[in-house]
Amino acid sequence: MAETRSSHEVITASLPALEVQCEKKFKYYDVSNFTHIVVHLSDTAIKNLKNIANSNANLSYELDNEDYLDIIGKMLSVTFFGNETQLEWLDTERVGRRRFVAFTNIEKKEKGTQSQSPSSGNLQVVEVMFLRTSPRDTQKIFWRPARATVLQRVQIRVYDLVEMVRVRVMRTRSNVVRRRKGSPSA
Repeated sequence: MAETRSSHEVITASLPALEVQCEKKFKYYDVSNFTHIVVHLSDTAIKNLKNIANSNANLSYELDNEDYLDIIGKMLSVTFFGNETQLEWLDTERVGRRRFVAFTNIEKKEKGTQSQSPSSGNLQVVEVMFLRTSPRDTQKIFWRPARATVLQRVQIRVYDLVEMVRVRVMRTRSNVVRRRKGSPSA
């Protein structure tokens, strides 16, 4: 019988290395300022990443969609920020044959960079594409600042999340019964 492991144990065992490429004008750009990373994935790229992850992690079972999204997030987090836990999944959207997966830099989220008004000035969104490579070569990725349409989609999603949190807080506050001074229960 095969040994059962949680996906997090398997994922941390061995992450594939990524070689980062960008245009020359962005070579010295400070990647620690990225608030969001949007990954372009074709069906072929997804299949290749699953195969790489399965071979590197020596799995006895097939990865499902949540596992490969987690692996992609961890690979990009290690590549750009040096640790596995700095990117958090935000949303996935399919357009034609491509899937766009957005991740949030939780360090920027905690510092309040993506505060109550997710305007384009507050968000530093980049797009990442997995390039075709031979199976023996290191997987290559190419990043660039996000196009206006991608930036707008991320802004909408971040705004929706901020609004959901605001509504929850308002509901919680309205459910709290205020006690008056001098009342018997106070």
